[in-house]
Amino acid sequence: MEALHHTAIGQNLRELERCGRATLAEMKLEALLITRGRDGMAVFERGQATALLPVHGSDQAVDVTGAGDTVLAAYTLGLASGASPLEAAHIANIAGGLVVMKRGTATVLRQELQNAIRDAALGAGG
Repeated sequence: MEALHHTAIGQNLRELERCGRATLAEMKLEALLITRGRDGMAVFERGQATALLPVHGSDQAVDVTGAGDTVLAAYTLGLASGASPLEAAHIANIAGGLVVMKRGTATVLRQELQNAIRDAALGAGG
């Protein structure tokens, strides 16, 4: 995102918003998910307020190998299963949070993801 817009975003939420909205418009997207490392994710949807998702679990990752692949796969699976972009991003955020807590190239098992989603919902009062 920073290279695309020739800027530094870091933790500057105003710059993140500007770049995210510009990308959404320029690419004529319905939704855009931006991963932000230990700062979580940002979900941009046309006609909706930007949703900032804090990192799931600890921000002290054991190994980030494959985290982006996991997020992309979980987000895509969520969308393909009928989830909204925000719902799919929550699933992807949880999956990414689980995989970075494992050493080396790791996977997230279905039951492990289901349990984490349930626990996150219970922790949010759901």
